[in-house]
Amino acid sequence: MSNSIKNTLVVIISILAGGLFVFLAESLIHQWYPLPTNVDPDDMKSIKQYMPNAPVGSLALMVLTHAIAAFISGWLIAKFAKSNVQFLALITGMIWTLVGVTNIVMIPHPIWFSIADTCIYLPMTILGTKALKF
Repeated sequence: MSNSIKNTLVVIISILAGGLFVFLAESLIHQWYPLPTNVDPDDMKSIKQYMPNAPVGSLALMVLTHAIAAFISGWLIAKFAKSNVQFLALITGMIWTLVGVTNIVMIPHPIWFSIADTCIYLPMTILGTKALKF
């Protein structure tokens, strides 16, 4: 298998691993901060109406969760990529950023969350690649 294919698989697996972390962490966050009974998680309109009143703690934990997921992706890239680690980390960070921005566009969040969440992915992915060097 060529290095290009291996590196592509590493990027995909790193994003999936980060996504799994987000899924598990958000499940815990939703247990700590349950949705009010009048909010239907399957109804986008209901979620959009709830977001301005979402607890700051839950949103802060979401930003932290997204940062850790990006870090995990960067770490996995540094550990398993065959070449071009920094380039792969940039690509992965940009993919994470695109996913985050898509979420923010689909479900409006408070401005502080939107800024923090958008700005966290790329630096944390790159920082994850540096973690193996410490």
